[in-house]
Amino acid sequence: MARANIRQIEAFNAVMKSGSVTLAAKSLFISQPAVTKLIKSFEDSCGFPLFDRVSSRLRPMAEAHRLYLETDKLITGVARVENVARAIRDLERGEVSIVAFPSLCLRFLPRVMSTFSRERPDVHLSIETRTSQQIFESMLTGAADAGLSLVPTTHSGLDCKLFHESEMVCALPPDHPLCERRVVDLRDLAREPFISLGRDDLSNQLTKEAFDQAGISIEPLIRAQMADTACTFVSEGRGVSLVSVHSTLAWRDDQVVFRAVFPAPKNSIWLYSRTNEPLSMMAANLLAMVRQELDALNHKNQADADEIAKLPPLPIA
Repeated sequence: MARANIRQIEAFNAVMKSGSVTLAAKSLFISQPAVTKLIKSFEDSCGFPLFDRVSSRLRPMAEAHRLYLETDKLITGVARVENVARAIRDLERGEVSIVAFPSLCLRFLPRVMSTFSRERPDVHLSIETRTSQQIFESMLTGAADAGLSLVPTTHSGLDCKLFHESEMVCALPPDHPLCERRVVDLRDLAREPFISLGRDDLSNQLTKEAFDQAGISIEPLIRAQMADTACTFVSEGRGVSLVSVHSTLAWRDDQVVFRAVFPAPKNSIWLYSRTNEPLSMMAANLLAMVRQELDALNHKNQADADEIAKLPPLPIA
């Protein structure tokens, strides 16, 4: 009795999923007689019938349903092998893929990756946007070489390291009196219409802790899902906001003015990579450029120690 081969199992799975030989043939891009022949040879290799032949149709028997539970796992495993092989092949050809949270993907990463691409025109780049809670899924399925998230993960299939830490800044309308200051005291925002990010956004907790440290409570006038949206409200004069430094790009001074704040909420970015699968040199080079640009933005927007010293002391907790 001959051993079953992968083509026979693919035909069997296609018939089980589609419910007919015709649809199975279309999905496999082969003829109906070819599917019928593969099914017959698969039954011969199993040593028992899998389908009842009723009016030229195949009706799965109980044995077919039991076997399908296992063959479907096998086909899924083969697909994973093919994905890994494709990833390795693309890596050899020079491909780097990054998955990151939305505000990083909006302007910051495309700018850095464009600079990277100009210096390496033969390298293919890919950027995927996911929420921080979804990034680990893309990493586990092999959709990206590296992930940048606002939350750490303890998943056994991933390595997680602190990639960068920066202070959030205050976004102000260009005609706002606080623009005259180099450092904005959070206590000065107590009477300002405040634009916060959505309730589920991770920066909400950071800003709340900073306001608590300053001894004030803020009730947002407007909630926006993304920092860029919040900055648009600011540019329209609807209030002030606190955003990450990577959200300061592409805004002119006559639209939004950004100032360091005290006490400043701190944003942490975490780097995901797959366990026992080191980053390629190309991916490591791109991430080094990303970190360098984040450092430059952080330095540009950092509060001056002498200016902080002029502010009233924080309340004692």
